[in-house]
Formats: sequence, structure tokens, C-alpha cells
Amino acid sequence: MGELVDLATRRAGTIDVALMWDPTERTLIVVARDARTNEEVAIPVSGAEASEVYRHPFAYAHRSARDRYSRRG
Repeated sequence: MGELVDLATRRAGTIDVALMWDPTERTLIVVARDARTNEEVAIPVSGAEASEVYRHPFAYAHRSARDRYSRRG
């Protein structure tokens, strides 16, 4: 996995959400983290569903691949 490119980021309360592009793998990932609970998800998405998952990431948390796509600080 190469360096991730941040396409969009938003914050709502204690939740940070980012839509990321992995140019090496040519994949999109939505990463969401709730600072209050420390819950983090990283959800691989298609272009067609990226906007929906970006708006409601925890509804898609069951698809998380957090270990593979953890954000590097």
C-alpha cells in the first residue's frame, strides 16, 4: 500500500471522517474515528458508494478493514 491521498475530510462532534485514495492500489477508503470512544473504521468503497459511506461510515462499519488501511500520522 502506498501513501494515501486525502480527498475529503470532515468533523462532526467527536467524529473525524476522511475519504482517502490509495493510488498504488487504485482504491478508495473511508476512514472514520470517534475520539470519544476510540472506535476507528477503515472501509474500502467503490466510487459509486463513496459519498454514501463518507456521510454514514459507522453504518458500514461491519465492512471495516482497519488493520490494512490504518492512517499513518
